[in-house]
Amino acid sequence: MHSFRSLPSIRGSRKALVAAAAAALLVTAGSVAYAQTAAGDPVTSETLSEGDTGQSFTIKADGSRHLVYRKAVIPPGASTGWHFHTGEEIAVIHSGTMVRVNGSDCSERSLGPGDALVEPTGPDEAHFGTNRGSEPVVLYITDVLPKGADFSEPAEDPGCENAK
Repeated sequence: MHSFRSLPSIRGSRKALVAAAAAALLVTAGSVAYAQTAAGDPVTSETLSEGDTGQSFTIKADGSRHLVYRKAVIPPGASTGWHFHTGEEIAVIHSGTMVRVNGSDCSERSLGPGDALVEPTGPDEAHFGTNRGSEPVVLYITDVLPKGADFSEPAEDPGCENAK
């Protein structure tokens, strides 16, 4: 075991000594808090929804992002309207079936329970989500937004006949 005097990186540096003492205090305080929690009610975790995706994606994090976790419900016969996302959106379909229409080529993708998707950002990535089924579509969504931005912005209808 080394004493503080035998560690050359700390010797003679009051700031380093204060930082080391603060770190030791935090570690000790965390141990005490954990011990108290362990004696009381246990920490619990509940999976609200989960899904898989084969998409490759990158989350842009420039240090000024706002994170939102939300639940969205699309009733039978309803749609999102044409829109694009201002930040990254990661969604898991919890129940129901949603059809996503891509604005650039009018292609469709049907998504059901356990499917996940990562929505690309920007006006060139307009799309339309609709519920053609008989039960509500429930999605759990994590948005990684620029500070002050909305979840999405309206987009022009590109004329896809299947966007109904």
